[in-house]
Amino acid sequence: MPLEYPRVKVIKIGTLRLEPHERPGPTLFGLKGELGIGGGSTVTLVESDRVVLVDTGFDFEECGDETNRKRNAEILEFALRSSGVAPETVDAVFITHWHRDHFGNLSLFPRAEHLVSVPLWEKLGRPGFRPVKDGEEIADGVKVIYTPGHTDHHASVLVAGRLAGLRARIAVAGDAVISYSYFAQGKIWRHNADFYDHRQALESQTRLAELSDIIIPGHGVPFATAPRPKKPLVLKHPSC
Repeated sequence: MPLEYPRVKVIKIGTLRLEPHERPGPTLFGLKGELGIGGGSTVTLVESDRVVLVDTGFDFEECGDETNRKRNAEILEFALRSSGVAPETVDAVFITHWHRDHFGNLSLFPRAEHLVSVPLWEKLGRPGFRPVKDGEEIADGVKVIYTPGHTDHHASVLVAGRLAGLRARIAVAGDAVISYSYFAQGKIWRHNADFYDHRQALESQTRLAELSDIIIPGHGVPFATAPRPKKPLVLKHPSC
């Protein structure tokens, strides 16, 4: 029986190795590594007429050895199966951009169609990927939207569906919105070597906020895009 609306589920919440107020450095990254904060991306499942995965996550992206690859694949497979999804039943995987913390587990889905933006497809220049245009639907109610800035080829996914039982417009942002902390402070992550354009990054972030009710960021928990109150909310005890 076809779904009335696409269902969206966060399979794995990504972590962030550098908050807006923190300065990068080996001591900080070493501490976060010891705490198990690997910086892998959020992984999102969309069930429509097709089963679509957005990004695959990959912790400790700087370590590409076999041990880390196997560990990452096992963690993602366990998370999927815990949600009732076997990797071989995923029809398509959309990669928001070509950073290993987002694409590193792609080999877990050899049967799935591998989807990327046209600019990324042109950059990769290799078989095994299908280019997707800006505004193109990749499943019923699931649309790709180009969101350059973080990289020149970045794209996000918009879903008119349900998350946790709530009907909403959901943006699976990738690193166009890296986390709520950056979004709330109006800041942009600029620590990747291939960072493209600050102005376009801000425009992409604003566009996603305008087109959605809920944003699933590239790293961290989903959040609502409802306008923040201009004045701080003051809670008073009933006896006051």
